Amino acid sequence: SYEHKLALAIKHFRKSRGLSREALAHKAGLDRKTINRIEQGHYAPTMTNFFSISDALEVVPQELLTAHVGG
Repeated sequence: SYEHKLALAIKHFRKSRGLSREALAHKAGLDRKTINRIEQGHYAPTMTNFFSISDALEVVPQELLTAHVGG
């Protein structure tokens, strides 16, 4: 599913940058619980949150949508 692929990509980029979920949430201006739910694939982020997360991870948004990560 879209949520699952996006969750894997966010988790991959977050870990590759050495960020905890809490650190990513702080950088993106979001609640840690929101990051948890997104990474667990429970729901897709809003467009605003999606762009905040991509900015915090320092990736262009397309990278989150097209990343080929296992899982």
